Amino acid sequence: MSQVATGSEPGRDARIDTLRGLLLVVMTVDHVAPVWITQFTSETFGFVSAMEGFFVLSGYSFALAYRRLVAVPQQLWAKIRQRAVTLYAYHLSSLACAFAIGMLGLASAIGWEARAADAAQFGPGLLLWTLLLIYRPQYFDVLPCYILLLLAAPLVLRALHRPGLAGWVLVFSAALWGLGQVVDPFALLAGQLSPIQSVWPNALTWQLLFVLGMACAVPAAGLAQPWAQRRGLGLICLLLAGLCLALRHGWLPAPPALLAGFDKVNLGPWRVVNVLLLLQLGALLLARYPRSAGNAFLGLLGAHSLEVFSGHILLAYAVQPAFDALSARGSHGLVLGLLLACIAALAVPAWLHQRYRDRRRA
Repeated sequence: MSQVATGSEPGRDARIDTLRGLLLVVMTVDHVAPVWITQFTSETFGFVSAMEGFFVLSGYSFALAYRRLVAVPQQLWAKIRQRAVTLYAYHLSSLACAFAIGMLGLASAIGWEARAADAAQFGPGLLLWTLLLIYRPQYFDVLPCYILLLLAAPLVLRALHRPGLAGWVLVFSAALWGLGQVVDPFALLAGQLSPIQSVWPNALTWQLLFVLGMACAVPAAGLAQPWAQRRGLGLICLLLAGLCLALRHGWLPAPPALLAGFDKVNLGPWRVVNVLLLLQLGALLLARYPRSAGNAFLGLLGAHSLEVFSGHILLAYAVQPAFDALSARGSHGLVLGLLLACIAALAVPAWLHQRYRDRRRA
C-alpha cells in the first residue's frame, strides 16, 4: 500500500478505509460473478467471508468514531439514534429501488419473480414486515442486523471504557453468542407475527464480531495490541490459520462434525476461532504501515461504505441477468470486462456522497 490521499477527512485511518473498500469489492464480486470466479474470492483465506470482516470493522470504526462522546451520554445516544435512522432510510429506499428494478423485469433471473410472489401472498402485510425489518430479501440481510446492534452499541461502548468492565462485556457477549446457538429470538418473533420464517443473520451470534471490533479500538479492553506480536503466539496463529485454510479448500480431509463447527448461518465456534486468527494476523500486518497508508480507490469506497454497500446491492440486482447470459454463452472475456466495470461503478455512489458532503460543509 502506498501513502496516498483517500479523499476522506483528515484523521481517518486510511488503512481501515482501504480494508473496508476491499471487503466491498469482494462482496460485489461474490454477489454478481459466476462460480468460476467466486471460487477464488469467497472465503479465500479460510472459513471467513467478507461479511465477517465487515462486522468486525464496523464495530472498530464505530468505537473510534464515537469514543469522544462516551463522557457525554446524551450526545452519544442522540448521534446513534440519528445514525440508526439514516441506516433505516438507506435500507428501505434501497429495497424500494430493488423492487422497482425487479418490476421492470431487469432482474427476474435472480429471484424477483419469487419476490413478486411474496407480495401477492402476503399482500399489504408485506409492507409491515419490511418496516419491522423482518422481510429481508437476498442481500438485504446485513443492514437490519446492524441497525439492531447499533441501538445497543452506546451501552457497550461506555462499558468498555469503564475500568474493570471491559472483560465482563466480552464475557457477556460470548454468553449471548452461546445462547444464540440454540435460539434466535428475532426469528421466533417473526414467526409469530408474520408468515416469514427465515430471518438472518442471528443478531445474538453475530453481535460477537461487532463487539470484538469495538474492543479492538478501546485500549481498556486489552485487545488494542495483537497478542500474536509475540513470536511464539504469532507462529501458532499462522499455523492454525493455515490449517483452517487447508480444511476450507479441501486440501485436508475433515469429518462432517468438525466442518459443522464452521457454520456461517449461526456463526459456529470454529468459525469464530478462524475470525480471531485472521484478526490477529491482520492486525500484525496493519501495524507495519502508518495510518496514512492506503489505496486511493479502495479508501474512497471504504470512507463511504454505507452508500457503496447500498449501491452494490442495486448493481447486483440489475446486472445479474447479464452475467448469467454471458456465462451461458461461455464468454469469459466479456464476463471479466463486465465485472471490472461493476467494480469501477462502485466509485459512483462514493463520489456522489463525497460531493454532497463537500457542498454541505461549504
